[in-house]
Amino acid sequence: MTSLIHIEADGTLRVTETIEVSVEGNQIKRGIYRDFPLTFRDGGGTRHRVDFELLSVTRDGTPEPYKENRSGDDVRIYIDDPDGRLAHHHHHLYAITYETTRQIRFFDDHDELYWNVTGQEWAFPIDAVTARVVLPEGVTAIKWTAFTGRFGEKGQDWIVAKDNGGRELIFSTTRPLSVNEGLSVAVAMPKGTIATPTSAESVGYFWLDHRGEIVAIAGLALVFAYFCWAWLRVGRDPKPGTTIPLFSAPEGVSPALADYIYNNGFSDGGWRALSAACINLAVKGYLELADLESEPVLTTTGEKDDPENGIRSLPPGEAAVIKTLGHRPLKLTKENGKRVQMLGTKFSSAIVGENRGRFFKSNAAYWLPDFLLSILAVAALLFFGNLGETDIIFFVIVMTFVTMATLILVKLALTTIRNRSVSQVVQFILTMAVLLIFAGSVGTQITSLAFATEGTPFIIVSIVALLWGNTLFYHLMGAPTALGREMLDELEGLKLYLSVAERERMNMRGAPEMSPSHFETLLPYAIALRVEKPWSETFQSWLVSAAAAGPTAASYSPVWYHGAHFEPRSFGSAMSIR
Repeated sequence: MTSLIHIEADGTLRVTETIEVSVEGNQIKRGIYRDFPLTFRDGGGTRHRVDFELLSVTRDGTPEPYKENRSGDDVRIYIDDPDGRLAHHHHHLYAITYETTRQIRFFDDHDELYWNVTGQEWAFPIDAVTARVVLPEGVTAIKWTAFTGRFGEKGQDWIVAKDNGGRELIFSTTRPLSVNEGLSVAVAMPKGTIATPTSAESVGYFWLDHRGEIVAIAGLALVFAYFCWAWLRVGRDPKPGTTIPLFSAPEGVSPALADYIYNNGFSDGGWRALSAACINLAVKGYLELADLESEPVLTTTGEKDDPENGIRSLPPGEAAVIKTLGHRPLKLTKENGKRVQMLGTKFSSAIVGENRGRFFKSNAAYWLPDFLLSILAVAALLFFGNLGETDIIFFVIVMTFVTMATLILVKLALTTIRNRSVSQVVQFILTMAVLLIFAGSVGTQITSLAFATEGTPFIIVSIVALLWGNTLFYHLMGAPTALGREMLDELEGLKLYLSVAERERMNMRGAPEMSPSHFETLLPYAIALRVEKPWSETFQSWLVSAAAAGPTAASYSPVWYHGAHFEPRSFGSAMSIR
């Protein structure tokens, strides 16, 4: 292998490599490939990107088909004829000519070319290597050295000769190179031999080195700025009112609808709301419940056959439950999974269908431009980011983690941000951003060590941030309507009343006296608002206190339940539709 390296005064290298190949038909059948790095470290160790332009490829003096495959930090030149095969036991002479820039290292007292002549990833031994370095006109080398061996080794199996008054140096290996061994040369020239970049060129080089990071920061800033504008315009929740204890449910709001309003939809698929609806139907006499602690059974009582008290008077969700159950009892077991699933689907569809957009607006029309901007930003990152195979592996690993973590983070975000001030929302988002950057940095170090890569993890983290941010923004863009805000305030008041201890409840002015009827009426709402435990404990305390009035007053056994002893304290967790 011989290499002719011309150094121009502006730092451009024009290189012609001549590779003599012995074809045996084993690994080389139609041609060869050659890898070139697209990064370079300057005198201070800073990593830069270089330009690379392939000028010509020939085989035995005749132009040969080729194609370039750029991936991250490298370019691979495939030199082969897809329609032909090389003759076995023949020698072929390949010549590759290309130009590359930014390969000169600048030190305080000299300029230097450090050039890997062969690369270290050849799968074949190399009989001999010759590298002729031609300096700019009128320049002679002041010192030089070379290294042989595998990557990082500093073997001295080489000699050098001077030509043309010292303007040209010819390096030659003194032994054959084994697989993965190569030759690197270093030639020092007087300071100022190579023109330093102008201000305009420096700006261009900065873009070349950091274009992925620049696009990432710009994309994140644009998407975040748009989200802030859209959220302040339509996504910010109306200011909540003063929470006042409420001793009964808001008018026209069923327990299932209370769950739907309070949680801005059915966060768990509607199963808790269905539990609350079934309890409410049982209290009103439409259902009977049995064996809640083992295999719960739902049975209609036939009240739906009464024209005056039929299902037409029920809320849509509860009417759907009665209609779907019919006259067949339903045992909540895996064997009845399809029927249970159908019950849940028809129940949730009835509530969502009637109340979509009534209490909350998704404002999806405002989120869509943010999503499109993110798609454009990701596309720009993939185009400008020079992602390699190891970066893609990093991306897959991080995305797997993010997919699992996003649901937790979004749920945390919604719980934290809802009904907060602008400053609190900004503080939360900044905190999450810091945590994301920290997690990305740790992941970067782990992945870099695992895959021994110097890829562009910041770009990958930016893509993940855009995807994660859009998931969060989609949920945050939704906001209560005026009616929704009013209902939320009333439900907060009801929740406050249901969750306080018996002593505090008695101190509330106007609070009704506890009774089995009052407990049963509000129990479905306690389940919907996730405060069934304190409400049941309050009722249990009342039962204990009522024992002084006699066993009759202290006993409690609902007529709509059959099975093991009914325990109010644990009843909230006993009823499960899952």
